[in-house]
Amino acid sequence: MMNSNIWDNIGRTVTGAADTVSRKATEVAGVAKLKNQIYSLERDMKRDYEAIGKIVYERFAAAGSIDDVPLQQLCEEIARKEILIDEYQGEIDEKKSALS
Repeated sequence: MMNSNIWDNIGRTVTGAADTVSRKATEVAGVAKLKNQIYSLERDMKRDYEAIGKIVYERFAAAGSIDDVPLQQLCEEIARKEILIDEYQGEIDEKKSALS
């Protein structure tokens, strides 16, 4: 009869440990799922910020200016970089032509 109690106790201990491990695994999976959702939302927000920036810049480009000084400065920097990109692309095209 004593052996039965020992095995019952061991069985309960093992079952309890398995339940704890299962619960922890479920919690870890839940945390991973939430982290993945956060990452996805942050990625979407980054695209939204880029879309906002593009709209602001397009309005700047169409009007030649924008009423907000910090935005004006950023738009001017983007315009300057676009000019540099065009110049560099022209140099690349020239070098490729010279090699042909």
